[in-house]
Amino acid sequence: MRQLKKRWQWLFVFLATIVLSGCSVDDWFAGQVDPPESLVELEADYPSADVGKQVARPIGKTETVTLDRVVDGDTLKVEFESGATESIRLLLVDTPETSHPTLPVQPYGEEAKSFVERWLPEGDTITLEYDVGRYDRYQRTLAYVWYDGVMLNEELLRRGLARVAYIYAPNTQHVDAFRTVERSAKEALLGIWSLEDYVTGNGFDHEATTPATPKPKTDRDCDIKGNINRDGEKIYHVPGGASYERTNAEEMFCSEDEAEAAGFRKAAR
Repeated sequence: MRQLKKRWQWLFVFLATIVLSGCSVDDWFAGQVDPPESLVELEADYPSADVGKQVARPIGKTETVTLDRVVDGDTLKVEFESGATESIRLLLVDTPETSHPTLPVQPYGEEAKSFVERWLPEGDTITLEYDVGRYDRYQRTLAYVWYDGVMLNEELLRRGLARVAYIYAPNTQHVDAFRTVERSAKEALLGIWSLEDYVTGNGFDHEATTPATPKPKTDRDCDIKGNINRDGEKIYHVPGGASYERTNAEEMFCSEDEAEAAGFRKAAR
């Protein structure tokens, strides 16, 4: 009983202090948490590529959850209606590392995380859109994340804060749209694309520090993907090839002759 009385006394003093300071209780609590910022407000710090919205609305099964916290640019912790807390891995995108156990903090990793933290409010609801497969090999839930009618995965690509990656069938329902957005960000040299050879087929090369230079545009249909594997071998993939859909292109070529002239060999399958 005595403890309960002390709690009420403390609450009375707390509320009286707020009132005497000229603030309402709502004003006091609002001042303790940074409000989320709109995409328009974030544009100054995270400029976006000049490309229209590619995915207008979810087309897969959706579920509403509560955002617990942002782990990094492509991973969130959320709470489901059941009370369970799980890690959410954004589908088809990869942002630079900020807390990898063996890798250093990579360029634009903190920017990607900060963008998500400033746009998505902790404790608010977000929508998960699922593809065909729900979990990855680490048992993380795979999803496209929606907030305020806009998809986070696409916005990271639009600002050059992520690359298209980890393309494993059948989870590919938005991959073509993502490639369109990624291509525009790359042409604009935004974020990760501002450093020459920083983006690779296996992630990011933190030793790449040379500023990238604009590539000449072409009106030709250039759909041959040039990729450099972890051994430094240059391989190109043609549409219809066994690895074409899951290959992240470092370069695009308009003909096989052009790819071979650049030192690439054709993929075996």
